[in-house]
Amino acid sequence: MPTILLSAPYMIPFLDRFKPVFDDYGIDLLVPDVHERMEEEELLRYAGLIDGAVCGDDRYSARVLERFASPDALVRLRVISKWGTGIDSIDCQAAAALGIQVRNTPNAFTLPVADTVLGYILAFARRQPWMDRQMKSGIWDKIPGRSLSECTLGVIGVGNIGKAVLRRARVFGMKLLGSDIIRIAPDFILENGV
Repeated sequence: MPTILLSAPYMIPFLDRFKPVFDDYGIDLLVPDVHERMEEEELLRYAGLIDGAVCGDDRYSARVLERFASPDALVRLRVISKWGTGIDSIDCQAAAALGIQVRNTPNAFTLPVADTVLGYILAFARRQPWMDRQMKSGIWDKIPGRSLSECTLGVIGVGNIGKAVLRRARVFGMKLLGSDIIRIAPDFILENGV
């Protein structure tokens, strides 16, 4: 039975949701306690024990990968799947040289990041953090805010996340600007009024 180290901190709280999928494929899971990421020394404890990893920003350095791919290991690491886009914490060159595949999930966080961006836009335009602080202090002064329909939003980098932010902002009637080094699809510009 293949064994996977599941250390993606955003997946761990929802393990009950994902575990049946792993069970259906006969995959055994090792799930460590992870707060932000696993560092080299923490990862080395699992050398020779796993066939694959589903990780967040864990530090898969050349040293770690060499231990996981050692000919002396009972089990050799074959694949690292990053839950998210960025794979900069994985030494991809060392992984390739050792025959370890590195994969990612490019749109895993597109919608949550866009939601967070719009949440901040709303909070700052309506001055919610300041109103909340004053209200909790017993001060009920009116703090002027702005309606998003009076605002212009410029997005530099209209990739997946930038597009998702612009789509959300359009609903609020904002004037939308977008800039990217890659040509933005004309249909997106027309549909969203960018």
